[in-house]
Parts: sequence; structure tokens; C-alpha cells
Amino acid sequence: MSYKDKVVLVTGAVRNTGLAIAEAFAREGAVVALNGRKEEDVSREAKRLRDAYGVKVVEVTADISIPEQVDAMFAKIRRECGRLDVLVNNAIIQGVGYSLVDTPLSMLEEVFRTNVFGTFHCSQCAARMMLKQGAGAIVNIGSNTAERAILKRTAYVASKGAINSLTRAMALELGPKGIRVNCVVAGYINTDRWAKLTTEAVRRRANIPLGKEASGSDIADAVLFLASEKAARINGVGLLVDGGISVQLVPPDCE
Repeated sequence: MSYKDKVVLVTGAVRNTGLAIAEAFAREGAVVALNGRKEEDVSREAKRLRDAYGVKVVEVTADISIPEQVDAMFAKIRRECGRLDVLVNNAIIQGVGYSLVDTPLSMLEEVFRTNVFGTFHCSQCAARMMLKQGAGAIVNIGSNTAERAILKRTAYVASKGAINSLTRAMALELGPKGIRVNCVVAGYINTDRWAKLTTEAVRRRANIPLGKEASGSDIADAVLFLASEKAARINGVGLLVDGGISVQLVPPDCE
């Protein structure tokens, strides 16, 4: 599935899942707009992708929770690329693990400003570009915690529920205008953050029907599919990539 010369923006793309997604698009020949909050991180990974795949990489340093930085990011993409074919809304913050009664409203606001407001604003800016083209694809990175909550992540879980609803609302509005909007609903992903939890990782794997959490490349494969012409009639869906954990009522270690 070639993305040669297609312009793709991936937010939160300098490490882990976001970087795997950006690299997958670069491997398929896309022009990649690589986003991250720190200029040195963006420059480092942009150079690596250029060297590895010989593609154009546009460095777009921005904190997506800050509207002015998002506007500047899209202005740069318009200036350097002239179009945008795919937006992948990957950037998130987890929020610190608080119980409901202990969660400061400032933490709730911080999580929503990135995970919801940032996704909304990036999608809004992308849609304005795509509407002029009459085509485009937006892929949100969601979480199965939107349906199966986890403890001490109330703000994060709520934000991911909002992403599911936002995906459907955008798909309904933009679909008739040639812009498809879908969501990859991820379960556990094997990132550097989880790699330190060896004992916990073994326990989690025992509860996943396929026996292992997803890799960044697993999520990237789902994103590339949903953004491609192979998914031309798919709009407004949440594609679960969680090894089947969402379909079980009782985990094996609780039976």
C-alpha cells in the first residue's frame, strides 16, 4: 500500500507508537510532517527518517494543547507542502494516576486540552485543507479504556471516550465531502514505559487472548489501512487492536 508523495501529519511522533506510525508512512514513500513538543526530538527523528527512507520530512514542533502553535504548524504544512492527505491524531498525555475524588481540576483540564481540544483543533485545521482538495483521511488513536475503564485514570478514560464520540461526529459531517474519519482503538501497547514493568507485563499477557500486547508497528499497520484506499468505504468506525482483551468478561487469572 503505497503513500508515495502523499502528505501525512502525525502528532506526537517522536517516540513509541507515534514514531512507529510516522516511520511506516515514510517507508511507503509519504511526505511526513513530524510533530513533537521539543525541537531537538523532532529534528533528531526527522533526520533519521530522511536518512533511512529518502523521503521529505517536514519538522513541525508544536504543543497541540496550545492553539497558536497548532495554527502555526498547519501554516507551515500549507507553505511547504501545499496540501494534506492524512492526519493521524496520536499525541496524548496520560495524566497522573489519581482517584476520582483526588483528581485536581487542573489535571482534568490538562488532559482534555491535549487529548480532546488538541485533537479537535488539529482535525479542524486539517479538514479546512482537505475540504479544498475534496478528499482526505483522519485517523484518531483511541483506547479500549473508553469502554473498559481502568482505575486511577479517570481523566484519561473520559478523554478517550470523547475521542470515540468525536470520531463519529466528524465522520458524519465530513464523510459526504470526501473525508473519512476513523479511530484505531488500542489496548496495551508495548512501549518503553511498559518495558520496565517486567512482572506486570507477564501478568497482562496472561490476560490477553492472543497472548501479547500490541507493538507500535501493529498500531501503524491499522492506521495505514484505515487511511488507504483499501478502506475507501470505511467511515466512523473504531478498529480494535487489543488482542481480544475487550471481548472477554472475566480474565483467565480471575476464573
